[in-house]
Amino acid sequence: MELDHLSYSSISMWLTCPRSWKYKYIEKIPTPTSPALVFGSAVHDTVEEYVGETEHRYSLSELWPSKWQAQVEQNTDITWGDDTPEGLHNDGLRLLSAPDIVKVIDNLVCAIDAQGPCIERKIELRVPDVPIPVIGYIDVITSDGIPTDFKTSSKSWGMDKAKSETQPLFYLAALMQAGQVAHQLRFRHVVFVKTKTPQVQVLESAFTVGNIFWLLEMISKVWGAIKENHFPCNPTGWKCSETWCEYWSLCRGKL
Repeated sequence: MELDHLSYSSISMWLTCPRSWKYKYIEKIPTPTSPALVFGSAVHDTVEEYVGETEHRYSLSELWPSKWQAQVEQNTDITWGDDTPEGLHNDGLRLLSAPDIVKVIDNLVCAIDAQGPCIERKIELRVPDVPIPVIGYIDVITSDGIPTDFKTSSKSWGMDKAKSETQPLFYLAALMQAGQVAHQLRFRHVVFVKTKTPQVQVLESAFTVGNIFWLLEMISKVWGAIKENHFPCNPTGWKCSETWCEYWSLCRGKL
């Protein structure tokens, strides 16, 4: 097993189902891409480019078509199901043209430092007893110093969900290690809700240093299990079903 880094998504996957982690990161078994993932990535790319510009040459809806097409071309193994490229393209136009969403995005002022706009910033977290780094990318750090992440969802989030997310802790811990202490350990989620009438939520959460120590301990334990080749299946987890698990046919489904 040769790994040169971990990521938030890989650690999250191990916690959800270690067996799935093995299929993806050790056996490297390819899986189809979901339309929801392609759509979310295209929205993400559109908003990032828009927020990172000091002067907007194009509107969000004008940027969208090229970002959508680039994601469709990049992911050649999309399982469309009941979705279609045309339908999702139109969903993106509707979402990125909604006045409330445009207003929220326009109010996000990107911080600028010696490296330029703080967009898609790579961060690296070092954890005691883990020989490789945990790497991630912060969508944007706004002018008030708060790291911000863009999410696309089919339904609204509650504050409990925002607060329970572990991804912010990765970013905040890495910023602390780099000497860039985020303002009061606050984190912001901007959630684009893909409903018939698109909505947007801005959810800010505050964390503690104790939360950071918990994160480091958790990552250390995950690494210990990986090092010991401990990859049990998780039959009681939400992912263990033919609908949600991309490796179902290799595991529980094969029986």
